[in-house]
Amino acid sequence: MPDNKLWQGHRLVLPEARDVIIRQCYECRFFIAIHGARETRQGCVAEVRKYRTLSVRVPDVIHLAEVMKTEGRDGLAIILKKGDPLAQACGLFLPKQGSK
Repeated sequence: MPDNKLWQGHRLVLPEARDVIIRQCYECRFFIAIHGARETRQGCVAEVRKYRTLSVRVPDVIHLAEVMKTEGRDGLAIILKKGDPLAQACGLFLPKQGSK
């Protein structure tokens, strides 16, 4: 089947996964604004353990000093790397509170 072009063009999407596939990052609860001294950037905090497990409420805006204190410079780089609001949502997608 590797040479079958017709087979390669069809993909099976399960109904549970469809909701995640059609969503974008800006609709996710983990996509937040990180407020620094001079600018505000968007980032994904889904990799931060306390937010991923929902033991702490995910804020809409977080200060840069708090991120640096808990995650460090490497953690901040990971958070900012996933800052594209129009990217396709990942498997950790949760809709924002108050949205459908």
